[in-house]
Parts: sequence; C-alpha cells; structure tokens
Amino acid sequence: MQGGSAAPLSADRRKRFAETAELYAQKVRTAGGEPVLYMTHAYVAPHPRARPDMIRDIASLYIETGNNIDALVIPVGLAFEEAYRRRPEIKLHASFDGTHPSMLGTYLAACTVMASIYGVSPVGNSYDYFGDVPADEARFLQEVAQDTVIRFYGRDR
Repeated sequence: MQGGSAAPLSADRRKRFAETAELYAQKVRTAGGEPVLYMTHAYVAPHPRARPDMIRDIASLYIETGNNIDALVIPVGLAFEEAYRRRPEIKLHASFDGTHPSMLGTYLAACTVMASIYGVSPVGNSYDYFGDVPADEARFLQEVAQDTVIRFYGRDR
C-alpha cells in the first residue's frame, strides 16, 4: 500500500494516511494477506513542493505507520535518495513534473521491492526492460537497492 505523495506534508494528511493504512491493513489481514507499505520517493525540481529534506518526513511517516500496524515497509524513497547521493546527475524522476518516476526510477523501485519482499539480492539480475536499461545503470541501481535494504532492515533479507 502507498499513500499519495503529499501524505507527509501536513499533520492532517499524516493522520489520514495512518488511519487509512490501519483500516486497510485490517482488511488485508482479514483476507489472509500481510500488509506492506511502499515508501514513496520525495519530489524533486521542477515540482513546486520539492525540498531537500522531504524524504525525512516521508520516511518518518511510513516507518511510524508501519510499526504501528505491524507492516513491512519497503524503503523505495530511501533508495532514491541514496542513488541521488551517489550519482546526483542520475534521472530517477520524470523531467516534466519531478514526482513520477522515470524508467530508471521504476527499475530502482522494482529492485527495492524485490529485495525487501523476497529477500533476494537484485544484484546481477539480467532483466533490463527489453534493453531500455543499460547494463551499467542496471547494476548501479541493483546495488543501491540492495545496500538500502540491508541498511534499512539492519541485515541481509
């Protein structure tokens, strides 16, 4: 489950996110599943709400909510931050809005989901979206995802 990108931006939205996540986590459990929260990435320019510390608000909301409802949190937003820290020039967001992921951002998110849910390292995976993700970029994003997951959970998953 994931909230809207603006969920962490105000106390009211944070409260609604937490309440909705709790309600849906109960529904997921009733249906026999396990709830999982997909931590979103922060906005970047040219989005008007982009700010350097936005990931802190996002991460705190998802971690706190995940702890409260006993749900796995997938640290996609933290993986984006780590990729940008290592390679500031990488383009993980769509250039037209600074919120939606680019192909590389989607690839990084998928690698982070894989490592988080399945406990399998994405490093070395040959999938490249029909040749659209260059091998060097794929390897970099796989490593970022794996490193982020290990750091987030405090261990290999």
